[in-house]
Amino acid sequence: MITEDAEPLEAVLIETRTENPLTTVFAWIGLGLAVFFVVFWVWTRWIDPSAGGVISRYVNDGGGVLFESPRDQFSATLPTKPVRTTQQNEFGTVVTVTSNPGDGYQFTVTKSPESEATAADFKTVLNQIAGQMASREKAEIFYQSEVLPLPDVALKDFAYRKGNTYWRVRLQLLKDRLYTIAAKTPSDDEGPYKRITDSFQILGPR
Repeated sequence: MITEDAEPLEAVLIETRTENPLTTVFAWIGLGLAVFFVVFWVWTRWIDPSAGGVISRYVNDGGGVLFESPRDQFSATLPTKPVRTTQQNEFGTVVTVTSNPGDGYQFTVTKSPESEATAADFKTVLNQIAGQMASREKAEIFYQSEVLPLPDVALKDFAYRKGNTYWRVRLQLLKDRLYTIAAKTPSDDEGPYKRITDSFQILGPR
């Protein structure tokens, strides 16, 4: 109850300050950048990673997807989950696994059944294959090794290019089958080729 003798309440001073609009603007910009970088990191690493990131992890960090098939008689690690396709040649089923990370990269491993006559003339056959693969792309061979005969396999490496596109290939010929391991890249970088050939293994009898 208020009486006539009551003292009037003194007014309490409340300080009001106008907030600097620049502070608000910079705060929102900072928040927006933080959200952008988080979304960018998640998107490029997990949702839709760029080919460059996939290849970097494949070459440098042990990334990739293992394809291993005793039925197909080989295993290899590729940058992305490979697609397996088949077709027939005169000696049986040709199996190809392909990884397409994008941006001009392609990785393939092919197993082709061959006759013993092919193995008997292995030097001529492997040199011819190298020429045919480069010719098919209208490309120029800039490196090729001599055919190396080992106890149970003949091996040849070669590389060809067309413009800024490079192919590096390893051929491994056994008595009854040929393996072709190839890396197509948009630059003269041996890392992807070395990674796929180092990971490749022959399974089954030699």
